[in-house]
Amino acid sequence: MRAALAEAPDAGTVLNWLRGSRSARLLRDLMTSGRPLSHTDLDATIDGRATAMTAEYLRGLLTACQVLEPRDELVVRILRHLERTVARHPEHGALLRAYVRWSLLPRAKRHQAARAGGVKHRIRWAYTRINLAAELLSTTAGHGLTIATLDQGRLDAWLAAKPGTRYEVRDFVVWAHRRHHARELLVPHRPKADPVGLDEDSHWDLLHQCLTDTRLDLDVRAAGAILLLFGQHLTRIAALPTTALTTGDGTTFLTLGRTPIPLPTTLADLLTTLADRPAPQGWAVNTSAGWLFPGHLPGAHISAAALSRRLAACHIPNRAARTTALVALACDLPPAVLGPMLGLHPITAVQWRRRAATDWTAYLQARQRALTDGPPYPGP
Repeated sequence: MRAALAEAPDAGTVLNWLRGSRSARLLRDLMTSGRPLSHTDLDATIDGRATAMTAEYLRGLLTACQVLEPRDELVVRILRHLERTVARHPEHGALLRAYVRWSLLPRAKRHQAARAGGVKHRIRWAYTRINLAAELLSTTAGHGLTIATLDQGRLDAWLAAKPGTRYEVRDFVVWAHRRHHARELLVPHRPKADPVGLDEDSHWDLLHQCLTDTRLDLDVRAAGAILLLFGQHLTRIAALPTTALTTGDGTTFLTLGRTPIPLPTTLADLLTTLADRPAPQGWAVNTSAGWLFPGHLPGAHISAAALSRRLAACHIPNRAARTTALVALACDLPPAVLGPMLGLHPITAVQWRRRAATDWTAYLQARQRALTDGPPYPGP
């Protein structure tokens, strides 16, 4: 770590960090204990959002400098939240621990291994389900019932009280029934509005701007082009490693799923420039660390939320752009090709194919009505 400080290209940045940053003060406090630095000691300093951000920055710094061993933050954060929840609801601790350990954790780890990026998304996914399971159990106990005696009427009333936020409890209810903790109860899937895309002209205008407008930041242009052309989730774009970009026989490929995608020259040049750009001035450990879109934390990629804000500031709408791109691709490619190419689940690929077919059906019906009824306005 001392070498990283000494080799930083900007000495002022290092001095400012040593003199005034919360993470440097935290490091000094931890060192006064005389014990070797550990993840456990860092965890013990967290008592709120501000201290959590400071501790996580210092953790990334110490890990990048090989002072601490890397650890699986997904598992640690989920288990930490589980214990906080159990502390508030000790009477439901056994059931909540079983649900997390045998259902949530294995699936979260499986999804993390299968899909790049989205660690924070998986953590929020687990937090929501733990919170709702605890809330349902507490409300049920308040009515003198248990999860085993909960009936459909009581469950429906609980769901109706906050219909926009409680559908995710379905995961816990299904698990409880399968493990014979509860009777079979129905929780509908959360309703989703049909995705709304961009009109074709706007979509291609935005893509052309990302590929050619040098006034935009390079990372915004690259992320926008991947979004508009391949319809990738921002969680996956943000976590793209530089190794996703490969070259062979004079062609540059981008790997988003299992199938490398040959890139047009303009996009290939843009992404190659992004991957080859020099590291920002500052700490030696705050380098790209192998990410196409490096973040501000040592060794970490940019967050999907930060990337979304940067795209929105340039008037590139995330959801609408993704919808239009996927519909266009699904029109031309069967699900068996679309899924491996973009890293989509087979069911998701089929759903986008159906969505594309619906869009074309509506278009053809409108065209047929126009031909049958004549133009809406009289000709000259």
